[in-house]
Amino acid sequence: MKGRRIAVLGLGRSGLAIARAAKRLGAEPVVYDQKSRDALAKPELADEAEREEIALHLGWQGDPVTGADLLVVNPAVPRSHPALHTGIEVIGEIEFAYRITRAPIVAITGTNGKSTTTVMTYLCLRACGREAVLCGNIFGSGYAEAPLTEAALNSTPEQVLVAEVSSFQLEWVSQFKPQAAAITNIGADHLDRYEDASDYARTKLRIFDAMGPGEHAIVPAELEARVPKGPALLTFGAEGRDACLQEGDLRILDLVVPLEDLPRIQGHNLANAMAAGLLASAVVGEGRVAAEPIGVGLRSYSGLAHRMEFVGEKRGVQVVNNSMCTNPEAVVSSAKSVVGRAHLLIGGVNKGLDFAPLRDYLAESGHRAYIFGTDAADLSQMLDGNYEVFDTLDHAFEAAAAAAKSGETIMLAPGCASTDQFRDFRERGDVFKAMAKEWLRT
Repeated sequence: MKGRRIAVLGLGRSGLAIARAAKRLGAEPVVYDQKSRDALAKPELADEAEREEIALHLGWQGDPVTGADLLVVNPAVPRSHPALHTGIEVIGEIEFAYRITRAPIVAITGTNGKSTTTVMTYLCLRACGREAVLCGNIFGSGYAEAPLTEAALNSTPEQVLVAEVSSFQLEWVSQFKPQAAAITNIGADHLDRYEDASDYARTKLRIFDAMGPGEHAIVPAELEARVPKGPALLTFGAEGRDACLQEGDLRILDLVVPLEDLPRIQGHNLANAMAAGLLASAVVGEGRVAAEPIGVGLRSYSGLAHRMEFVGEKRGVQVVNNSMCTNPEAVVSSAKSVVGRAHLLIGGVNKGLDFAPLRDYLAESGHRAYIFGTDAADLSQMLDGNYEVFDTLDHAFEAAAAAAKSGETIMLAPGCASTDQFRDFRERGDVFKAMAKEWLRT
């Protein structure tokens, strides 16, 4: 990196981390962002950059960057952006971090369950005595976490970087080769960015592109045929060869854990636990030597903030914050885990997704939906117009709280992006928890 002129496109949490790392390694970074300082979602990042004497170009008009040796692109910048097609090498944060890390990387992607699987893998590796670092696209989990670039910059060969990665981040990988990588599942998501579901799936599968015989690829059994030749392949799920449910127990290679020993890991999270156990096994020795510590790691899992997070109970009505639920498939999975009727707060910015499966599920299940946010009218129409529509989350919550009865659950399960009314999913979840706790106290 020394002496190279690096343009970082997009000032955000990861963009600032990339610029810091580039400067520390002797490069000359400049951060470009199309928003003015006043329009930045997190203006404090600009203040931090200036204090550290990192050059900023705010209010950038999107014109081609000149004089740079390398473009490092923020995931929010679309692949079609003209500034990315000028002949200068373009990479993303994952590729940048891989090129500077001294530690192996374990990478997790998928439509749903990425954060949960990443944390479970982190806990399993720590239980096995490895110095695991939780990093990447994971944010607001409640565990100690870091941007991937920051973790890579400060890494040592004795560590293992356990990184959640998104499809956006996988768009610009070339040399990226994790020691072990997993796809939790692939459903429909981000169709406002990708040509179609196949384009989105192909992007997810790029996580395995550079991997070879010395690495491990972990996927649900139904994706086995789509993994490129090269890495050792392990499968999980109902038809999984290496991890599955077996006579009421969770089996991961040589490890068998009774489900009653995993009170916080039920329903769809069992598949996440399978993937995490296989990832940890791949790192520490094919699973046999480390079976017992991996079991200890899974038993220590206690949930994540904003992911099926129990907020409280009042007169028999439970309140759950699932703000990280950002597509209709995740709404269905979340609702299926609820005992009794659910009052689901759904809304925000639709990412070009089809809500017909959720419509059909709601019609069969008897759950109630309360639609809010910018795309509420369109969402209501896709759900057959049978549910109340609200401008804001707080109004939706008030209606759900008034209707819920003992034995039922109020759940924030938006199925959409949060950027119409909130900075990110974490702020949305925090706002929901605050209003819920106020209701719980009265």
